[in-house]
Amino acid sequence: MPSINDIMQVAEALEKSPIAVVSDRCVAVRNRNASCRRCAVACPVGAISVQANEVKLDAGSCIACGACVPACPTEALVPVKPTDDDVRLGAIGSIRKNGGRAVIACARIASKRQADPACFAEVPCLPRATETLMVELAAQGAGEIVLVDGNCATCKHGVCVPSIDDAMQRADALLAAHGSDVRITRQTGFPEDMRVDDASGAYGSTRRGFFSDAAAAAKETAKTAAKTSIENELGYKVGERPIGERLRVTEDGTLPLLDMPAHEAAINALDVIGIPESGAIDSRLFGSVSIDVKQCNACGMCAVFCPTGALSRNPADKPSDPIRFFEFSAADCVQCGLCVDVCWKGALTLSTSVDVSELYDFEPRTFKLPKARKKRI
Repeated sequence: MPSINDIMQVAEALEKSPIAVVSDRCVAVRNRNASCRRCAVACPVGAISVQANEVKLDAGSCIACGACVPACPTEALVPVKPTDDDVRLGAIGSIRKNGGRAVIACARIASKRQADPACFAEVPCLPRATETLMVELAAQGAGEIVLVDGNCATCKHGVCVPSIDDAMQRADALLAAHGSDVRITRQTGFPEDMRVDDASGAYGSTRRGFFSDAAAAAKETAKTAAKTSIENELGYKVGERPIGERLRVTEDGTLPLLDMPAHEAAINALDVIGIPESGAIDSRLFGSVSIDVKQCNACGMCAVFCPTGALSRNPADKPSDPIRFFEFSAADCVQCGLCVDVCWKGALTLSTSVDVSELYDFEPRTFKLPKARKKRI
C-alpha cells in the first residue's frame, strides 16, 4: 500500500507543464558559451531561466501563452497542451469549413462558444500562431488567415500582444517576399459569417467518452506510479544520463545533430508558395554566416557545435585531418548564433538577412582557408 508521501510524489509527477523542455536541444545546454536566452526574453512572466548548462521552466508560473516556442531557434520548447500538430490540423480543417479562410482563436474567445469549434483552431493564446504555422496555412490553400482574440486588455495573456504582433509582421513579410497575397488579420470576435446563436452542443465530450478518458487516465496514473517508485529506489530518473554522456562528440567530429521538423516545414511551405527570383529574406527562421578566413585559425569549434550541421568542415575529410575549408548551407541554419559564440578568434558573424539565391541553393557556400591548418580541439 503506498504511503501518503508516495501518493504526493506521484501527484507531482503527473503534473504536466503546458510546455515541455527538451534540454539537449538548447544551445545553452550544449555549450556554456552560448549567449542565446531568447526563450527567457520572450517569456512575459519570467517562467524560464537558463544558466549553468541548464534550462528550466517553472510550470507554476507559466501561463501557457507559447511566446517562448517560436523564439527558440532549435525547437527545444515543445507545446503539449495543445500540441503543434493539434493546432495545425485544426487550422487546416478550418480552411475547408470556412471556404478558404483559416481561423485560429484564443481560448478566451473560444470559451464564449459563439462559433462551431470545428471551424477554428483553439490555442491558449495567439503567440502559438507562429510564422511557420501561418506560411504552412498559406501553402495549404488559405486565402486569408484570421487570428481571433478576446479582450486582451483584461486578460492575463494581454502581455503577449507584442509577441502576437511580431509574429504577424514576420509572417506577412515572409509571404510577401515569396509572392503570396495571403495576409494575416487579427480581430476581436469571430467573423460574422462564423457566428452561431449557441454552439454549446458542439463542445464537451459524451458520457461514454468521459469514462474512456477516465480509464486511460487511470492506466497512465498506474504507469506513472510504478515509474516514480522505481526512480525513488534508484535515486535518479529512468532514462536520464549525465550531460557528458548525452552530448558526446561523435565519430564525425560533431555533437549529435538535431532534426528540425518545424524548420523543414517552413522551408517546404515556402517552396510550395513560390521561390522568389531575387531579393533577401529577413526573418528569425534562417541565418547567413560569414567567416573572416584571415582571422580563422581552423580550430573547428564552429563546425563541432553547430546543432544542425549548417556549418561543417569538408565532409570528405576525417576529423583528424587538417581543415582546408568550411561549408555553409543557409537552408539548414536556424540562426542560433552558437558558431559565433564559440569562436574565440571572433572570425564569424551572423546575419538575419539571407539572399534567396543562397537560401534555395542546393550547393553550400564554401569558405576556403588560405592554407591547410592543423585542427585544434
